[in-house]
Amino acid sequence: MKALLKNNLKQRISFLMVILLVLSFLMGRAALSLVSVAILFLFIWNHGNKIIIKKLLIAAACMILPVMLSGLWSADKNIWWQSCINKIPLITIGVGLLSVDLNQKQVKQIIYVLNAVVLIGCLWSAINFLNDKEAITKSYLVAKVMPTVLDDDHIRFSWMVSLSVILLNWQLMIQSNKIEKVISGIVSVLLIIYLHLLASKTGLLCLYATIAVMIFYFLFRKEKRKISLILFAATIAIMFAAYQFFPTLHNRVQYVLYDFSNYSSGKIETGSSDGARVLSMKAGWFITQHHPFIGVGFGDLKNEVNHWHEQFHPSTLDYERFIPTNEWLIYAAASGVIGIILFSTGLIFFRQFFSFKNIFSICLMISLLIPLITDDTLEGQYGVAIFSLTICLGCYLKMFSRDIKYKSATQQLMP
Repeated sequence: MKALLKNNLKQRISFLMVILLVLSFLMGRAALSLVSVAILFLFIWNHGNKIIIKKLLIAAACMILPVMLSGLWSADKNIWWQSCINKIPLITIGVGLLSVDLNQKQVKQIIYVLNAVVLIGCLWSAINFLNDKEAITKSYLVAKVMPTVLDDDHIRFSWMVSLSVILLNWQLMIQSNKIEKVISGIVSVLLIIYLHLLASKTGLLCLYATIAVMIFYFLFRKEKRKISLILFAATIAIMFAAYQFFPTLHNRVQYVLYDFSNYSSGKIETGSSDGARVLSMKAGWFITQHHPFIGVGFGDLKNEVNHWHEQFHPSTLDYERFIPTNEWLIYAAASGVIGIILFSTGLIFFRQFFSFKNIFSICLMISLLIPLITDDTLEGQYGVAIFSLTICLGCYLKMFSRDIKYKSATQQLMP
């Protein structure tokens, strides 16, 4: 009896630690760092599914190893060490969450708390926008956006919003009552509206990639083709209405088109958002070509990017000189061919946490990959934490979906 009570206490404390991790996204970097490390101790208590944890450790190790090894040839040890620290949550958060062995009810509650946190962040952001609506709307014409949580990291926050919508709706398909479906439906609509109001390219790209996948998924299923057509029509209507009624989105689109016309013709203006991204990619490719085998080291990548700008674009300002906005190019420039191979291998191992037989799993996987292609997502604390948390929740939902499908099939076979 005492052993049972002790195990129940451990399970509750472990669950509360996971909830605290989700809440820490609103508390700032220090709180997130502390909880991200502390959650690893849950492994000592729970152990969990050793096979899944082993796969996660291999995947995380493949992505962290190139960073750690590059310290051997990185001159700037401070930047190199910070790069290593930023990747640690790939292990701590992953091992911590998967060792708890959460049940369906607990995962449901975690996803609800996650969406509540995201909704609070959206509300805070929207209130700040309304307090200075005219000035912020005009700022969208010069690549600025409204204030957001996550220390004003609108790219990562918009990504977090889109991922939360997918997780919430996947959860609804597993277990939910009518009231939960209505409330979750309202929350999903509000979050989608906010994504258009914020008008961050990353969040919208993930959202519409998800919708596109669902449209094609239903299109090739005869009994679901009507849903595909309805979803397609609704998407067109939403895009048109959002462009007409949200001045932030309207100005954002206008600026993106203006910016594209400039950098596509070779003209990079000061303050150009996408133009600076193009330069970062060019710098990354240049560095990769000159250091193809082991790269320049994660500690020296930023300095090498600065040297490239001094040589080819000396007029750019300091804030326009950043590392490549593509994770493969970052690993290539910083750790060479070996880094690319290990990084890609790590992602392949993470692929095992998803299923091509579940539409929500596919959407979640695509939405996790997109920011790795368009941004330096895993080079910052928030990006790594969101990535790790989402993979773990997706892994649990995959297992629950598989169990429900198995039970359904078993019941149909029973006389």
